[in-house]
Amino acid sequence: MADYQSILAISVLHEYYNASSDGLAPIELTPDHKTAYLLRQYGILLKSTRGFTQLIVDTERFTTLAELTAELTLRFYLLSTVPGIRNITKMPDMFDIAVLNAEFNDAADLNITAEHWVDAHQLVATGTDSGALIHNKNFIGVLTISLPQSHCTLEKKSLAVQFNATSVFWKYYIFSVGSKKNLNISNAFTEQEPEQVANKTARIFLSNNPIPLRKTYAEHFSLLDVNNMMIKSLPLPVPDNISTSMIEGQKKFVAHIYVN
Repeated sequence: MADYQSILAISVLHEYYNASSDGLAPIELTPDHKTAYLLRQYGILLKSTRGFTQLIVDTERFTTLAELTAELTLRFYLLSTVPGIRNITKMPDMFDIAVLNAEFNDAADLNITAEHWVDAHQLVATGTDSGALIHNKNFIGVLTISLPQSHCTLEKKSLAVQFNATSVFWKYYIFSVGSKKNLNISNAFTEQEPEQVANKTARIFLSNNPIPLRKTYAEHFSLLDVNNMMIKSLPLPVPDNISTSMIEGQKKFVAHIYVN
């Protein structure tokens, strides 16, 4: 009877989600064609859930093949399972792809951050990845894992991949309040000229500086009329409502938040 054991746990983290109880990113790992073949050859099973994948092996079969292997290289595509992931991720350009390399040399536990990004079309030009995946808007990264013979063992290994969240200007559109009311949202926001949105006049409050995006915050912003509380907890930014806007002559990321 085969004995199965996990030899590698891969977790994908994202700063946007880390503040909540469920800190794992909504990202799945999909092996490329060559890796899928190797996994079958070595009898490796993938057990995956949101943001977490384990490599499970038939211990006897894996040990036998590993002894004949100088280095085992696996490559995975990182695919988001929710829309708007790019809007909350810190990256040079909106449709760049993270290139992540994890090399197990000395330690059995690795932590790497998405810091190296390339244009999606460069991956096509170099033949690194297939054109079909490049044009998938949910394709956010390529992860290559290198296991030298010294680490092709039954020793349990772990890899944590970290994506950082971007910071954006928050722009509140406040409807259904009198134009004469003396409103404010803490000292972090400044009221701007009113704007017309869908034939309605909105009072505009723009954050003075970019604010890091998080799914949950320890503190919430409130809408105040002098010293009176009008709205205790204003809504938070939604990834789908983030765009680039001109602020002081420069393109900036802005979260548009509507309050009726």
